[in-house]
Amino acid sequence: MNRLFGLVAVGLSVAIGIVTPAGSDELKVGARTEPASMDPHTIWSGASTQFYVHYLGFLVRTTPDNKLIPALAETFKPLSDNEWEFVLRPNVKFGNGEPVTVADVIASLNRARNNPRGSYASLFAGVTEFVEVDARTLRVKTSRPYPTLANSFSQIAILPASVIAKVATAEFGTAAANVGAGPYKFVSFTPGDRLVLERNDDYFGEKARWSKVTFRFLTNNAARVAALLAGDVDAIDGVPPEEIATLKARPEFNVLSGPSDRAVYMSLDTERSPTPFIKGPNGEAIDKNPLADVRVRRALSMAVDREAIRDRVMDGLSYPINQVGAPSLGGFNKELLPVKSDPAGARKLLAEAGWPNGFSLKLQCPSGRLVNDARICQVLGQMLQRVGIKTEVEVTPYNVYISRMTNHAGERGSIFMSTWASSYAGEVGGALENVLHTYDKSRRLGAWNLGHYSNPKVDKLIVDSAVILDSTKRHADQAEAMRIAMEDVGVLPLHLQAVVVAVRKGLDATIYSNEYTIADAIRPLAESKK
Repeated sequence: MNRLFGLVAVGLSVAIGIVTPAGSDELKVGARTEPASMDPHTIWSGASTQFYVHYLGFLVRTTPDNKLIPALAETFKPLSDNEWEFVLRPNVKFGNGEPVTVADVIASLNRARNNPRGSYASLFAGVTEFVEVDARTLRVKTSRPYPTLANSFSQIAILPASVIAKVATAEFGTAAANVGAGPYKFVSFTPGDRLVLERNDDYFGEKARWSKVTFRFLTNNAARVAALLAGDVDAIDGVPPEEIATLKARPEFNVLSGPSDRAVYMSLDTERSPTPFIKGPNGEAIDKNPLADVRVRRALSMAVDREAIRDRVMDGLSYPINQVGAPSLGGFNKELLPVKSDPAGARKLLAEAGWPNGFSLKLQCPSGRLVNDARICQVLGQMLQRVGIKTEVEVTPYNVYISRMTNHAGERGSIFMSTWASSYAGEVGGALENVLHTYDKSRRLGAWNLGHYSNPKVDKLIVDSAVILDSTKRHADQAEAMRIAMEDVGVLPLHLQAVVVAVRKGLDATIYSNEYTIADAIRPLAESKK
């Protein structure tokens, strides 16, 4: 993996954290995605959080290598197996002048926790009570040990309670609702176009580097690269692998790369029978779901040539996997090697499962969320065709796609592309609880288990391991849960992405393994050499 990413790393910064001498310049970034929702307590997605952290407050933050650092909370620590304490910094204010208090924190946590259309609920599994000790001291009580509670709270934006009481989701596209305590202030949001921010001179920490930051939403790869080439933006993220060599060859640009913690996989509807987007071999209606049979799921996995996707679609910039996690994370199962492509074996398994002539399906993927997501989808369709599965490919803009696929009560998909990055937790426990535990709204588990895979043995290992304070033991049990779920093909893993950004001459950038694009991590090259 180190050799792979070393091939494209050019001047990769090794700085940890954000360098912050304030400047007066404006930064324009061509972003591969736009927020899935401007409401920070609705759709939990790194694609959205990377924008929120600029202008909203968070109790804790993460560094480029996923270490937790204080933010609004000056200190945070467990007091016992069932209680955490967060102490807020003194004299911190929101953009509207109101002080940041524990009452605001509790209102924000409850809003994220109880949002009926939100996907943050699983972060609160085991949380029983928020206690306001005083205006600066919050204690969180849990029904069981919660070793990674602080990691979970790094994902939840803190807003004034007064704002929460009166605003609706639709208002988060305006400055009226986006009252934050981040290094920048919200200025404007234009759907499908841009997000504009300005420096927050009252920020409690070191002042933001840029006086103004504009994120232009350029979800089309060619348009994003063209904007950089034309000088319309100073930096782009999600550099298409096929453009790396071209940009590296031009002295006016600096290309930087590093490994990502993001796993890309296909969600499989194992619950519904029939499932909406699978028909018989000739497109006829069928009364059962082929994906309910593990032999069919294994056949699908064997039909996929992950190495070919890496070499031909990703230009060498992906890392084939057979689990939802990265080698850098605790609980990663080193024995789970990527499944080798075996079309003949896949056909045999399909026949054994009662589908000798295959079946017809619609393969659904987002556009613009993941590196080459639409191209991957097309290639996957071709691979499935080779084992006798008639495949229609449907690609949808990400903001439309994610709302549809995360609606557990809705149609969702039968086989559809998903992604998860466990970097916020530093271990695969986040993936297990959110992606592979049985969907259980009441217990706030399985919020991102969009195919509704379920295995009681996996559930028990997930729940039991989550309360083990000994990280060695906890990670061993997490690795075992992952092994069982992957033998079940609870989801169909493809690969880990690389993070690749390009900046104009004179700039450098720090790579975030969680794929965040942070404005203050883009800096003049002269600063990097100090």
